[in-house]
Amino acid sequence: MNPRSFPAQRPLVCWAAAFAAGLIISRYWDGFSLWLPLGGLLLSLMSVVFLPRRTAVRFGAISLAFFFLGVMLLGVRAHPWLPPAGKYTVQGRVCGESAVTADGQRVKAVLLDVSLTDESGRVARIPRAYWTYYPQADAPLPLDGQWAQFKGQAYHPQGQVNPYGFDFRFHLLTQGIALGISGARELVLEPSSQLMPANPFLRARQALHGRIQTLFGERAGLASALLLGVKTDLDEETTLDFQRAGIAHVLAVSGLHVGMLAYFLLLLLKPLHLSPKARLFLLSAVLLAYCALLDFRPPVLRASLLFILYLSSKVIKRRGDPLTGLAIAFLIILIIRPLDIFSLGFQLSFLAVFGIMTIGDRLSSWVYQLQGFKSLPNFILKIMTAYGFTLAGSLATFIPLSNSFHRISLIGLVISPLAIALIGLLMAGFLITLIISFIYMPAAMLAAIPLNYLTQGYLTGVAFFARLPYASLRLPYIHPLVAGLLYVLMLIPTRYVAWKPRVKLITALSLCGVMALLPLLPKDQTLRYVQLSSGFADSALILDGETTYVIDTGEHAGDLVNYLAANNRHINHLILTHLHRDHAGGLEQLLKSNLRIDEVLLPFGALEARDIEECLPLIDQAQQSGIAVRFLGAGDTLGSGRALATVTWPKTGALYPGMAANHGSLVLYWELDGFSLLTTGDISAAYARYALLPAQVLKVPHHGSRADNSQDTLALVSPQMALITASNHQADRYKAAWSHLDAMGARTISTDAAGAITLRFKTGQVEMLTMFSLED
Repeated sequence: MNPRSFPAQRPLVCWAAAFAAGLIISRYWDGFSLWLPLGGLLLSLMSVVFLPRRTAVRFGAISLAFFFLGVMLLGVRAHPWLPPAGKYTVQGRVCGESAVTADGQRVKAVLLDVSLTDESGRVARIPRAYWTYYPQADAPLPLDGQWAQFKGQAYHPQGQVNPYGFDFRFHLLTQGIALGISGARELVLEPSSQLMPANPFLRARQALHGRIQTLFGERAGLASALLLGVKTDLDEETTLDFQRAGIAHVLAVSGLHVGMLAYFLLLLLKPLHLSPKARLFLLSAVLLAYCALLDFRPPVLRASLLFILYLSSKVIKRRGDPLTGLAIAFLIILIIRPLDIFSLGFQLSFLAVFGIMTIGDRLSSWVYQLQGFKSLPNFILKIMTAYGFTLAGSLATFIPLSNSFHRISLIGLVISPLAIALIGLLMAGFLITLIISFIYMPAAMLAAIPLNYLTQGYLTGVAFFARLPYASLRLPYIHPLVAGLLYVLMLIPTRYVAWKPRVKLITALSLCGVMALLPLLPKDQTLRYVQLSSGFADSALILDGETTYVIDTGEHAGDLVNYLAANNRHINHLILTHLHRDHAGGLEQLLKSNLRIDEVLLPFGALEARDIEECLPLIDQAQQSGIAVRFLGAGDTLGSGRALATVTWPKTGALYPGMAANHGSLVLYWELDGFSLLTTGDISAAYARYALLPAQVLKVPHHGSRADNSQDTLALVSPQMALITASNHQADRYKAAWSHLDAMGARTISTDAAGAITLRFKTGQVEMLTMFSLED
């Protein structure tokens, strides 16, 4: 092996890349088997022992060992053993802070050392579980360290059920949780006299949070986020402003915050004239304590490890390589927590530093080497260098950010350096004021007054930039192949790619040419009906070329928003079959997402139904946002190129004010490129005979409920295919409807079993694709 080659000089970087490849491949390996990667790891290690040193073959064997180690570690974590779902007597120790869910109705907590006892007395043990329950009125939240015993229902968390949707199972797995438990009958918390969390670091964080709230009052949100990573004091609009302005990263406790803390510690230790080893020991202890205070979050742990490695290189008097140090931190964290590689926070943390070390390094050298910049004052060159580092970090992280939020901030590229500099000053002020408060509180309260004004000014500035026209640009999902090409293009100019300038130029131009041609490739214009999986709620799309119909939003529209944003689509026609929360509640998220909605379509009489109090204000919000609201009745039509919808219900004047909203559900008969589809909302059996028509595909009314899907009712449609929107927690609810449809010879699919269902229509034929499996 050439001793001057990149692998020879930075082997750990290459082995970290091999390890990462193993982790990524393992996630998408269906039917994971431990023996295959274990066998590969053992063979690779044996090859390392017997192969001669300093050879390319031995280097390859070590790379394979890291690869198989990654496959094995993630496979074991991603496919843990689980007890059967069902009812158990549960005992476990509460870990961390309990909280109330976003809907304000349930309590959520994490349990450790969980034992599950079934009705026959058999006991199963798991290390961690996610617990939710509906609390009694005025009942206290479970405290960290308390033992909880109760009767509950164990379930296996569901994975990703919709294209571009949220993967709840994997989200829990990244926290070391594989099982969910709901309910808390006969709940007993011991010791009942406990008043504080048992974890001293959690107590310290809560005490510091309380002190920050005392010092800064209504402006405590920014200080709490910067010093403790607690964002609960920041209102939703402020958080959105940081995202739209492209500087949301300053709210995440990361290298900036750890660097500030380390700087203050070095200043405090300087008068003591400690030896390098003593300084290393003290700083390491404090930084690791800070990591524990913040629950060992990946950005904090990464920054702390890098700083400790930097100090270690000073102790041993050896110049450290930045990329090698980053690779060591990368490997340490992922060997302990392999699933973190799929966490957005982990990706942003490491990619930002990687971008600064590679792209930022090149930009910095250009600033000082280009002839036109050499005559500039030194402070201007430093500002340009800081901007270059910020730009490098932004370039390295824009792909995961874009694929997560489907938006890139343009204004953020301009204001990021200033925003980071000001945050550094504010953080220093917050930290000094917090330290003073432990010495003399009145002086700290006095110091907090100007900081509150500065905080308010900073937040006002963020809001101003967030609301500028074209402050951000919406982007579709970036395919992994395109993402890989973009990263190669970014790395080509750096000093780590030791090619001749001419080769670099030709390669870069070739890659740019390939990416320029990609948008010209033919797009999939097939007419599609997509039934999203949203439990006992309804949400569907019809995609006809550039025209998008959305039929109901479900209770929460997160997956719907992601689907539309990932495909760079807006909503031409938003059809709400009725104003119950499980069909229209997601309108709230749609409005907050800033996706364009041309019009909202409602059935006649929808605003006069008796049980629509929760969703009625959302229609007012839509109108105030300038969205047209239109009402449809029997005989009205709606159409585009290959899709035509005819309203069959409600008939004008057939319903009177105060009736149940289900009775007036909008029923639409769709003609889709020669195929017929009937969407029914929650139409009740009492009015089904006036609304239903024969169709080849039926979206079964009211989630397949027994009362509204008798054999006679379903016979009015006699479908060849039937789609049921349901939840696997209450599968018995639609069993009768399924039985009736089976007797008619209809092919029946439920979203709880299949996930999202996509029907592709072409010249009278239909192809069905499901999220959990592909079928023709």
